[in-house]
Amino acid sequence: MRRRLTVLFGCILITLTALVSSATAAPAAPAAPAAGPTAAQLLAKTTSCQQISNGKYATDEGASPTIPVCQSGSAVFFTADMDVDCDGVRTTQCNENTDCCFYNDTAFHTSTDQPLNAAQLPYIVLPQPTGIWNYENSGIQGGSVVAVIYNNQVEYAVVGDTGPTGIIGESSYATASALGINPDPKNGGTEGPVTYIVFPHTSVNPIENHDTAVSLGESVASQFVGGSTTPPAGGGAGTLTGIGGKCADVAGALSTNGTAVQLYDCNGSSAQQWTVGGGSVKSLGKCLDVTSASTANGAKVQLYDCNGSGAQQWTTNASKQLVNTGSGKCLDATGNSSANGTRLQIWTCGTGANQKWTVPAS
Repeated sequence: MRRRLTVLFGCILITLTALVSSATAAPAAPAAPAAGPTAAQLLAKTTSCQQISNGKYATDEGASPTIPVCQSGSAVFFTADMDVDCDGVRTTQCNENTDCCFYNDTAFHTSTDQPLNAAQLPYIVLPQPTGIWNYENSGIQGGSVVAVIYNNQVEYAVVGDTGPTGIIGESSYATASALGINPDPKNGGTEGPVTYIVFPHTSVNPIENHDTAVSLGESVASQFVGGSTTPPAGGGAGTLTGIGGKCADVAGALSTNGTAVQLYDCNGSSAQQWTVGGGSVKSLGKCLDVTSASTANGAKVQLYDCNGSGAQQWTTNASKQLVNTGSGKCLDATGNSSANGTRLQIWTCGTGANQKWTVPAS
């Protein structure tokens, strides 16, 4: 976690391997298309800086502070270098022998209260809160999802550690490695430019689940650039039907903030009419909202004034699930029940019928 002033000489290792292939060798499989936006699409949203930090950060100890923290739409970003953080779990790659400043802990822990594994988990390091900038005031927390962009590549990571108060631009061994950057904590990293786009009001839970970070990252990044993954696929108005053919229903047809959303026999009432668009799902003029912006399994959904937060942003996927972008979890009928009055909640996405939804057709 501690920085050191190092002139980063890139040691470029070029390995030439002669490949002898037979006439019957199978052709290489084509690369799978990226699900999220490209590096160019993301960078196009960071061409101007609305500075939200009260000052600027240095990239290394002793360097001049030149890096502002900026806001662009719903995201926070900065462009800096990348130093390699090897703190956390001791591994072959990260320990006292490989890193002079190794520290066997991270600011944020796994779901089993263990330090993060820098060699395995892509994460970034943010400066500890000061008067320059407090990431918490920007809606950012441990586990917030991040798009890290370098050399026309995008790697999704989480906020996993905090570092010196005046320095910015540091990521885990795994982040560097995934981007083709030398991950050696002694002489690795890059002078960049590396752009870090952090998405406030998001949370990867558990923080160590990189697959969740990628799926959530692709979803919120697509929204950020105005991509095609939102609004939910229906794009129209009508009923939202789930398990047992029951409808999502606003309890008592009340538009009061905090009104429960439940399953109920479809009856054509206004309490069962939903409009999807812009990533939100609305009824009675208010938004489908995760209570208290919680990311925990079992957090109930409700009706609430629309505010554009991650707790009110939803996407659909090929499995007919409605995924809350603030938590990466699915809209779920509690207890796999189709009984009238069953509360709707968020839960880790699975394969159950209680997470399958038919959204209004456009």
